[in-house]
Amino acid sequence: MSGGIILDHIVKTFPDRDSPVHAVQDVSLRIGEGEIYGIVGFSGAGKSTLVRCINLLERPTSGRVLIDKVELTALRPQALKAERRKIGMIFQQFNLFATRTVFENVAFPLKHTGLSKAQIAQKVTSLLKYVELENKASAYPSQLSGGQKQRVAIARALATDPKILLCDEATSALDPITTSSILKLLKKLNQETGITIVVITHQMQVVKELCHKVAVMEHGKVVEEGDVFDIFAWPKHPVTRNFVASAGNVEEEAAAAPADLNDRYLRLKYIGDSANDAVISQISRRFDADISILSGSIETIDGKSLGQLNVRVNADAGRLTAILDYLKDLRIEAEVIGGAGSAD
Repeated sequence: MSGGIILDHIVKTFPDRDSPVHAVQDVSLRIGEGEIYGIVGFSGAGKSTLVRCINLLERPTSGRVLIDKVELTALRPQALKAERRKIGMIFQQFNLFATRTVFENVAFPLKHTGLSKAQIAQKVTSLLKYVELENKASAYPSQLSGGQKQRVAIARALATDPKILLCDEATSALDPITTSSILKLLKKLNQETGITIVVITHQMQVVKELCHKVAVMEHGKVVEEGDVFDIFAWPKHPVTRNFVASAGNVEEEAAAAPADLNDRYLRLKYIGDSANDAVISQISRRFDADISILSGSIETIDGKSLGQLNVRVNADAGRLTAILDYLKDLRIEAEVIGGAGSAD
């Protein structure tokens, strides 16, 4: 690995009067240069602590952090300060100076860099133009929307020309439309500059829209990691499956269904258009089973198509097994969600 981020057996333990809190437990990750890498988990999973270990805002209890082959955890304070300038960071609550203008907020990291006032002004103006806020230079944070504040925070984080941008729940305080605009800005930034972006989030939609790879955390550990498409298509760990699963409708219908012992509820996942009405009707005829499509969707994740169908199948156990085997032959993944006759 020529560059990027290496987290090598990172442990972070916080002392506590009763018992220590093990926030991060032996996490090793390799994040490639120029990647957009997501770290997802429920509240308390350790994801925010982990990302703060990257720039040593939280110093690991043990383990190593390497950025472009430089071991940050081994550096003296002055050398570490210089390396940190290569890492920008944005937060959920923006962390802007309320008493400074937009221009002054973006200019703040450029103090003591040796740049002249004219050079700083030119750079800040260029950054504000990039985040589409050039007309807000003299405004104060209280005069901005949430999305505008986050754009200012992004511009400020870019002021020192970092190679890495850390985003700690950067869209959690924003509405869906504003979130989408910020994600588009981050994607544009990555495509045009090659900056490595690490995204901490509990929103799987953010991972789906933005990231190339993702790690899923639970109780301070990484329980699953891989390409975003693979994680969405074939989630293995129960926590990952909970994140990926669409909101309730099929499970709720299964739970409320009449007690027909032959009803089963399936979730079908497929690549591209390999599952469609023709396949469903073909199965119905071949196995003499009633199949109803409840809902369906197809999405593009990291440039590849992933589809899902939620269906109700009325078939006895033998025919259901035959149907599942047939779907497997078609390379369509079928998950039995439930039904009146299911074992659970």
